[in-house]
Amino acid sequence: MRKLIVNDESLCVGCNKCVRACPMVGANITYKDEDQIKVRINHERCIACGACIEACHHDARDYEDDTEQFLRDLKNGVPISVFAAPAMRTNEFDGGRVLAWLRNMGAKKIYDVSLGADICVWAYIRFIQRNKPKSVITQPCPAIVNYILLHVPYLIKYLSPVQSPMLCTAVYMKKYCGVNDRIAAISPCIAKSHEFEDTGYVHYNVTLKKLYDYIINNNIMLPAQQSDFDHEESALGRIFPMPGGLKENVEYYLGKQLRIDQSEGQGVVYDALELFAKQQESDLPAIFDVLNCPDGCNIGTGCAHKRSRFEVGSIMERNRKNVMFDPDRSQYDALYQKYDETLRLNDFLRSYTSKKIARNEVTDAQIEEVFIALGKLTEEKRTFDCGACGSDSCRDMARRIAIGYDIPANCIQNEKDTIQSASDKIVNLSKINLENIDKIMADISSIGVMSDEIVGSIDHINEVIQQFSKMSRDISLISQQINILSLNASIEAARAGEHGKGFAVVAQEVKSLANKSKQTVSRTDEISSAAAESITAINTKTTNITDAIAQAHSEIAVIQDITRETLEDF
Repeated sequence: MRKLIVNDESLCVGCNKCVRACPMVGANITYKDEDQIKVRINHERCIACGACIEACHHDARDYEDDTEQFLRDLKNGVPISVFAAPAMRTNEFDGGRVLAWLRNMGAKKIYDVSLGADICVWAYIRFIQRNKPKSVITQPCPAIVNYILLHVPYLIKYLSPVQSPMLCTAVYMKKYCGVNDRIAAISPCIAKSHEFEDTGYVHYNVTLKKLYDYIINNNIMLPAQQSDFDHEESALGRIFPMPGGLKENVEYYLGKQLRIDQSEGQGVVYDALELFAKQQESDLPAIFDVLNCPDGCNIGTGCAHKRSRFEVGSIMERNRKNVMFDPDRSQYDALYQKYDETLRLNDFLRSYTSKKIARNEVTDAQIEEVFIALGKLTEEKRTFDCGACGSDSCRDMARRIAIGYDIPANCIQNEKDTIQSASDKIVNLSKINLENIDKIMADISSIGVMSDEIVGSIDHINEVIQQFSKMSRDISLISQQINILSLNASIEAARAGEHGKGFAVVAQEVKSLANKSKQTVSRTDEISSAAAESITAINTKTTNITDAIAQAHSEIAVIQDITRETLEDF
C-alpha cells in the first residue's frame, strides 16, 4: 500500500501520544535515537486513519495526497474530470467558487458525490433484498476497510461488497456517463488514496485541507460566480456523510424493516468491530454502519477543520430538512425506479482480498521475560497500567517489547525504579560523604587547635630570644666595664713598678677575657637577629595556615549543611 502518513522524526519528542491514539498495535514503533526516545511509522500495519496526525502537537506527523500533482496535470492540459464530496459544503471555503476555479483551470466535468451516495444506498437495499445476508459491515470508510483487510481478515465475509459513494460516483461517470478522462476526487479523507489504489477508477485524491492550503499559500483569487454540477440534483445522498446518514437513507425508503447499528470514532469503532466478530450471528444487526471519524466525513481526516462540529452540524441539518421534509417525496421513489431500470447492481460491487502482514504471536513465556527485564516482579507492578508508554496496560507494553515495537526505556515505571535505585545509591554515598565530612571537620578543628598551640609556642620562643638578647646586651655592658677596670689595673701596675708586674699580667688577661666576651656577645646578637627573622617568617606562614584552615572549615561547613539538607529531602 502507498505510504500516506509522513513522519518527521527530527520533530518527534517521544511523547507517545501517537502510539496512544493509534488503534493499530504495531503501526507505531518506539525506538531510541542516542538518548532521545522517538516513534516512527510502521507503514506495513498503518491503516491511514489519521489519528496520529491529530494527536501530535509537535508537527511531526502529516500526510501526502495528490493535490499538487492534480493541479500540475490540470494546468498542463491533462483531461481530468472531478467529483466533489458533500463535505466540501461544510468546510472553510465556498465550495461552488472552488469548483468554478477548477473548471476555469480546465476540469472537464464536475460531479457531486451525493449522486454516488444515492446510488450506494440503492445498491445496499437491492443487495440485501436479493442476497439476504445475515449481517453486513458498511465500507464507505477506507480506514475501516484497511483495518479489516490488514488486521481482522476474518471479518471480510461481513464486509459489504457495495462500493463507497465516491467509487459509485466514479463507476457511474465511467460506465454510464461516458467520462473517459482521468478522475480526481475532492475528498475529506486521507485513506481514500488506498481505496482508489485498490479499485483503479480514481487517479487523484485531492483532500480538502491540502486544496485549501494551496489556495491560501498561492493567494488564489476564487471566481465570484459559483459552478453547478454536470448532472441532475441528488436526493438524500446529501446527508450520507453525517454519522448515521446511511441509516437515515435506508430507513427513509424501508422504514424500520432492518436493524441498523452504528459506531464512529477511533476510540470505539475498532473495539466494536472486534466485538462484532465474537457475537452470535443472531445478535448481529442487518447493517453495521461504521466510520473512523467521530463526526463523520464532514470533519474527516483530510478536512480543513476550521469549523466546529456544531457549525458543521447546523449546515448538515439544513440539508437534512431540505430533503427529508420535501413534500414531493415521489421524486425519490422515481429515482430508485430509474436506477432499477438503468443501473446494473454488479457494476457497483467489489471483492476483497486480505492484505498479508506478519501476524506476530507472543507467548506468555516471552511476556514473562520482558516483565522480569523491566523489574516488574509483583502483580502490583505488572498492573500499574499508567499508559505513559502509549499502551493500554503493562501487559500490552510487554507484548509490544517482545515483538520489537517498543523498548524498555519507554516504561516510565521501570525508569522510575531505575532512577530510584540510582537515587538510593546517591543517598548512601551522600551519607558516607557526610560522615567523612564530619571527620574532616573534626580533623580540621584539631589542626586548628594544634596551629594555635604552635603559634603560642613560637610566641614563647620569641619572648625567650628577646630575653636572651637583653642578657647579651647586659653582658656587653659588663665587658665594657671590665675593660675599663683592666685599663685602670694596668695603670696602677705600671705605677707600682717591679712590684706591679704580676698584677699587670692579671689585668692583661682580664682585658683579653672582656674582649672575647664582647666578641661572643656580638655573634650572639647576629644569631638572635637571624632567629627573630626566621620566627617572624614562621609566624606569618602559621597565620596564613590558620586563615586557610578557617576558610576550609567554613567552605566544608557549607557542603556539610547542603549534604545534610539534601538527605533530609530524601
